[in-house]
Amino acid sequence: MQKITGYSLDNFPLNLRDIVDLIYFDGPLLTLFENEYGDSYLYYWCDIDDQCNRWLVFRITKKTLRFYITQKLTLRELILNPVDGFLYSIELDDDLQYRQTYLIQPQNLPQKYIPALDSYYDFSKLDSEDTEAKGLVLEKIWTEKQELSHLLIKLFDKHPTKIGEPSFA
Repeated sequence: MQKITGYSLDNFPLNLRDIVDLIYFDGPLLTLFENEYGDSYLYYWCDIDDQCNRWLVFRITKKTLRFYITQKLTLRELILNPVDGFLYSIELDDDLQYRQTYLIQPQNLPQKYIPALDSYYDFSKLDSEDTEAKGLVLEKIWTEKQELSHLLIKLFDKHPTKIGEPSFA
């Protein structure tokens, strides 16, 4: 694993539950989590060795998550400009036990951990069969129903109908 420059913590200070994998390839690579207050966090897989997987964990606002999902911000921009000004680096073993936790400033990240300039999200790559996952993401980032309705139409290529009216789409 790459050498980390940061402040070592005795433990990971957050209690998070996973919401949905945003990027998955032979395992989760980017996962949306949430704390007990509804704040969102992203876990970004960045490294591995014989004993652990390393993840970068950082808080994200509803607005920046929406900008990421709609390709107005890249994953690179999110990681280099975290809401709180720092990221956590956590190492999890195969039993998902925390082995090492660091508080890191973005400028101290190894170059290997920084996504490409064009690291825009492709919502269509979220499992097309998993409409529940898409719904969870959309519910998390949109509060205005009209805006959400337009996005759902675009994503699912469906046209809304009034209850009781037949759809001729």
